[in-house]
Amino acid sequence: MAIALSKEKIQALTGLHLIYSFLTLFVVNFVVLHLVNMLFPTHVVLGTYSISHWWAMCHSVLRLTLIGTAVIPLVSYYEWKQKTTFSSKQWMLTYFAVNFVAIWEITRFAQNLGLGVSSLWVVLLLAIVFDWAQGVSMMALGKRLK
Repeated sequence: MAIALSKEKIQALTGLHLIYSFLTLFVVNFVVLHLVNMLFPTHVVLGTYSISHWWAMCHSVLRLTLIGTAVIPLVSYYEWKQKTTFSSKQWMLTYFAVNFVAIWEITRFAQNLGLGVSSLWVVLLLAIVFDWAQGVSMMALGKRLK
């Protein structure tokens, strides 16, 4: 038995889902970046001479979260156009690529955002860690919202 939902209800639920996704990703990204910086301070550096550690965390995490949240409607649009549904593996691969590019882009603006890394392999490892943490949290959020 199918439940008939109005267009307005679907739009409202989608908007709420994006807000919950943004908040979840922000908290997860913040915790992961803070832990990685604490464990490997020589490889992941937060702050500059003019940007404090916490301000760099906020800038970098906010940017990463906005990019990650923007992917959700883009993938949904792609799914709709292709008449397909992404599996968990496809979502994880997509977010790995997005995280890799986003972290690389954020670290290229280290003087403005305050996040620096020692080399490209650190970006690769960060993308893997962020991908795993975001995947776990988003799956938990998906189960909670159903």
